[in-house]
Amino acid sequence: MRSTALIVSVSLHAVSMRTVLIATFVTVATFGPQVQAAARRALLIGINDYSASRLQTLRGAAAPTRDVPNLDGTANDVELMRDLLVALYGFKGADIVTLQDQQATRDAILQSLVRHLLASTKKDDVVFFYFSGHGSQVPNSLSCEADRLDESLVPADARRGARDIRDKELRRVFNDILDRGAHLTIVLDTCHSGSGARGLDGGLRYRGVAPDSRDARDPSTGPLPEDRGALILSAAQDFDQAFETLDERGNIRGAFTWALARAMRDSEAGEPASETFLRARASLHAERPAQDPVIAGSRATQRNPLLGIRTDRRTRRAVIAIERALAADRALLQGGWASGVTVGSELRLAKHDDIRLEVTSLLGVGHAEARVTWGTALLRPGTLLEIVTWAAPPSRPLRIWIPMAPQGVIDSARELRDVASRRGVRWITDPTQTTPAHLLRWRDNAWELVTNGRRSNAAASPLDGVPGGASLFVQLPASKQLRDAIGDINGIEWTSGPDTADYVLVGRHRANRIEYAWVHPFAMSRDRARSVLPVRSAWMTAGDAMRDCVVRLRTVQAWQDLRSPASSHYRLALRRVSDGALVQNGRLAGDDRYQVVLRERDAARGDPVYARYLYAFVIDSGGRSILLFPRPEMGAVENLLPVTPTPGKPLPDTPVEIPLTGTRPFAVAEPYGLDTYFLLSADEPLPSLTDLEWSSVRAPRAPMTKGPLEELIARTLAGTRSPNETIRTPPNWSIDKIVFESIPPRRNGR
Repeated sequence: MRSTALIVSVSLHAVSMRTVLIATFVTVATFGPQVQAAARRALLIGINDYSASRLQTLRGAAAPTRDVPNLDGTANDVELMRDLLVALYGFKGADIVTLQDQQATRDAILQSLVRHLLASTKKDDVVFFYFSGHGSQVPNSLSCEADRLDESLVPADARRGARDIRDKELRRVFNDILDRGAHLTIVLDTCHSGSGARGLDGGLRYRGVAPDSRDARDPSTGPLPEDRGALILSAAQDFDQAFETLDERGNIRGAFTWALARAMRDSEAGEPASETFLRARASLHAERPAQDPVIAGSRATQRNPLLGIRTDRRTRRAVIAIERALAADRALLQGGWASGVTVGSELRLAKHDDIRLEVTSLLGVGHAEARVTWGTALLRPGTLLEIVTWAAPPSRPLRIWIPMAPQGVIDSARELRDVASRRGVRWITDPTQTTPAHLLRWRDNAWELVTNGRRSNAAASPLDGVPGGASLFVQLPASKQLRDAIGDINGIEWTSGPDTADYVLVGRHRANRIEYAWVHPFAMSRDRARSVLPVRSAWMTAGDAMRDCVVRLRTVQAWQDLRSPASSHYRLALRRVSDGALVQNGRLAGDDRYQVVLRERDAARGDPVYARYLYAFVIDSGGRSILLFPRPEMGAVENLLPVTPTPGKPLPDTPVEIPLTGTRPFAVAEPYGLDTYFLLSADEPLPSLTDLEWSSVRAPRAPMTKGPLEELIARTLAGTRSPNETIRTPPNWSIDKIVFESIPPRRNGR
């Protein structure tokens, strides 16, 4: 059996402070009960506007000759992070300072760090620093680092000559905070690679600019925060870009911030930071495989919960309180998106089944509005509600772009290869294998030449701007007939350009014919080891094949995006058959065999455990699903786990590990890459196991006689669920995901 892999754990090696400035998440020291009563302060910075139009030029400072473009999503990032701190972690609004756009000058940032975060910090205080904007590098001839470069944050007055804020400058302030015994958390949604030349240039906005050319000449050193107990989560490697993305409502956000926010929302009360990071990493890879976050820190630090125990919940059960009555039958709830509440979910007053409310709207991150649908009740502040039925929210649409042109334009493009050959231009046939220096594409009824991210209208002769010896990829458009053959599909959204597309339909001229593939912008073939979706489909010539392929892409994405009202008490894990060891590095080798087991979550220990029907299956990036447990011949009772002497009663003792008896050991095989393993748990058994195993995502439509959970599963696997469709399910089911990377057999012990 073929299997793929998501990374269940990551390298725990020490990472230098340069990693901290990649888009870093730092959590320091051990959180205990006393942290909840400690002071909590935050400084949040977001810079969209780098024009410096209202700022003065600094005296005696020459502005560096580099382009610092504006961004779009940082204001949304700051608002989201602020709301999460208040809703989940007990921060008070008065203790959160924000600097946005041209407020965030170099001096203002450094002064706010000292005045707001350092000056009044005491032992066990919780201190949070967040930056969303451009990152870069600064040459430092006196640095002890091999590359003589300091990583940096770009302030709002960079165009007026202000120097970047370097990692060594931040390190001094961070260490002063740590010296006082505070718990420091840092998130930097930025990167340090100023080059966007990678794969197919889709125009995605990324958060890095070219280095400042001025030498810092700073020999200062100091202890690294991670060496003092810091936990570091970095949004990107220093050679990768940190991108912006769109959420399901079309709001622009930092891809890392959005993935992290969803992971924080879905985290358990005392979940280890390492598990929260893995949630964020999986979400990020499903959207931006070219961006790879990093975790660093001791094992003990990674086992601590992020920012301490969540203040909005103490158990895994979601309970929502009424904040105030809005009318006789309407109430404002203290709980919303951050608490997992969804529009359409049905609530009841705790232990009062004859009084029901329905959530009608989400108000920001921490609030929701509900109306009474059954019975009468006095809606008092503080009244507790619990979920009776949970409405599955719509998933983010798969966004695609198909450039279209008249058939005559496509036919005439055949001549471009001959022109390129005569001029000595190197013709690229696959941008996911080799990044071209120049990209020629059809857009807005004309040829457009893209060079190092810069767009220009092509001349009368489209190749005039491409010098001899340079590499070129000609992205051919599609005809209207081809576009019509693909048609409109539920869950798939057509975009007006490539900058917001998850996939672009790319044509190429090869071997005297034109063929097409769905290509993920900015992704390379080497990224397939960290992407749950393929970076490129096969090359095709028929429209029905292209439609079938994009439906497959949508189905895999929908499974990755599928949410549930809770997490299971157990998680999937794999043991190597040869030595019985748990797979800890997230990789499955082609010459080993593995067995599926269940492991108790650290955050779930001590919680009551009830027997539930469990299903384990794996979905590869091509859309194929393989059922691992239970096997069809096992019957409908063997998967009711854990075994309990009294049905319906919690187990007195919780087993740490449960072997899934009846599952056969499996080995991984080509094609190697990432596969996602799912664990589905529910109070009621599924009537048919065929819903969880298929060889093609174009599975037949499931019968409507199924229950709501089975209906949700069937529509997800068939790709037929409408984005505006509400499916209400029971509140006691969960879908948990884990990804492993499958690699070729090891040679000579390597």
